[in-house]
Amino acid sequence: MESKIPYQLRYQDWALLLTSTFFKFSIVAFYMIALFAMLKDIGFDLTQLSWIYLLGIFEIGKFIISPVIEYFRFEKFGKFRTWLFISNFFVIFSISLLYFIDPIQQYTLLLLICLLLNFSSLIFGCATLGLMCAFSSKKQYGIGSAVQVIAGRLGKIIGGALVLFIYQYYGWNAAVSVMFISSLLLAIQILLYAEPKSLIQEKVTFGQLYKRFVLFWRQQNNGYQWFLILFLIFIPSGALVSTFVPSLSSLGWKSNEIGVLLSVVEPILTVFFAPLSVLLLRRYSYFNVIFYILLSQVLIFGLFSISSHFSKENYLFIAFPILLLSISYALLVPCLLTLVLDKSDKNYPTLDSSLQFSIALLGGYLSGFFSLRFANIFNFDVVYYFSNTISLIILILFFYSRKNLFN
Repeated sequence: MESKIPYQLRYQDWALLLTSTFFKFSIVAFYMIALFAMLKDIGFDLTQLSWIYLLGIFEIGKFIISPVIEYFRFEKFGKFRTWLFISNFFVIFSISLLYFIDPIQQYTLLLLICLLLNFSSLIFGCATLGLMCAFSSKKQYGIGSAVQVIAGRLGKIIGGALVLFIYQYYGWNAAVSVMFISSLLLAIQILLYAEPKSLIQEKVTFGQLYKRFVLFWRQQNNGYQWFLILFLIFIPSGALVSTFVPSLSSLGWKSNEIGVLLSVVEPILTVFFAPLSVLLLRRYSYFNVIFYILLSQVLIFGLFSISSHFSKENYLFIAFPILLLSISYALLVPCLLTLVLDKSDKNYPTLDSSLQFSIALLGGYLSGFFSLRFANIFNFDVVYYFSNTISLIILILFFYSRKNLFN
């Protein structure tokens, strides 16, 4: 919930907001890009990778964890600081276990470690989101969303590119050490951080918090159409992104080349284009900005089907639609985050935003799981056609729902 007392952000507040967002996305990049590429390199097939990808579905549990964070408070240590520290501790623990296993021989143990890592990352993400909502006013949502996206993409450079670069030249343990050291440094920052007492608000019951799950969708502009759009919005990208590493690998890309493309070039483009979304939202309506971004995505998803044929002759050609897609999402995600926060009640910003994010992430993770299996049974072209079709459905649904969403 937003603090009723105006609060001037200190340097340490900004620092923790940026580094926590940075670290959260470095974990995501490590798990979804670096770990995938490393496991593919040592012989994992698409079916095995699909189960590891599915464990990322824990991110949809934001709406379950958020009430827990709101309810259980350790006021002396800090409401959000407590959960940041606890979750980061288990991130450190789960990453340290990767030093001592043989992923191929101990696949079940690897899945359990991934389970713990994703659950810890979920709690950390909820605490970070809660901290951002507590510090931000509605006028700051647009800028805050863009900054969050930029910090997140920079985190991908560490969790993705740097880890894969280290792995390529120094091996598994050295690559894992990058995330282990990052986790330790963040733990020190959290311990030194002094959370302001003004963030502590009146405590509410579990009943009030979970009742909000139903009441939110009954509010004006938050009906079934918004629910459906949220569920569909990341399905096309989720299906494609999950295939990037195996498809690039099958075309002959090396691990460090994949890391450079997905965790250096792509994040840098995002850093340049994400602020543009703030300027667009100041000049044009939510509907106009998001509609034309969705329209561009229909065309971009269509390019993947075309590029797959050219990539057989030149393996670098597939990079073109991948980078175009990253630019479109650099513009879309800040707009979507701003809209989500704007639709959140001022008394329940963390809970409402987590609920909406959970619905969006559910579609993305499910599509990623099944797309890997479809690619394994058929080919990557099937995934490209599927993503293009769903993107067109989203565009049509968004257009016909505009009156209900924005009136």
